[in-house]
Amino acid sequence: MMPRRAVPAALIAALVSAACAHAQAAAPFPVVDTTPPPARSHVLANTALVTGVVLIGSSFVFEHQADQAYDAYLVASEPDDIGALYDRTVMYDRLSAAALIGGNVLVATGLFLRFVHRPPPERLRFALSPSRCAVTCVF
Repeated sequence: MMPRRAVPAALIAALVSAACAHAQAAAPFPVVDTTPPPARSHVLANTALVTGVVLIGSSFVFEHQADQAYDAYLVASEPDDIGALYDRTVMYDRLSAAALIGGNVLVATGLFLRFVHRPPPERLRFALSPSRCAVTCVF
């Protein structure tokens, strides 16, 4: 075991020797060519999202129309009016359901295309430049 006075002396000696050591120059870092990935168009994804939101919003309008037709059906007394109002209620109800389901499918598709789906890499490229081959096939 070292005496108590030897520990600070050993630490000072280590610091002095480290300070006197010759610094070695590190090799420069290699330059890495980082080309950004090509910009992708999100037109299809954004169109699906906007169309889906519009369809979901229109489903509420159709639901309101169906409710109004059903309320009129409940107070109607003429047989011809009853049949026409019932048919109108069913039509608006089906339109509302179709718009809601279709809108949800389009919103899910738009989110998938925008954030999850990655296009496959290009296997065949055409490049017109003096330093490149005209056709490149990547495996």
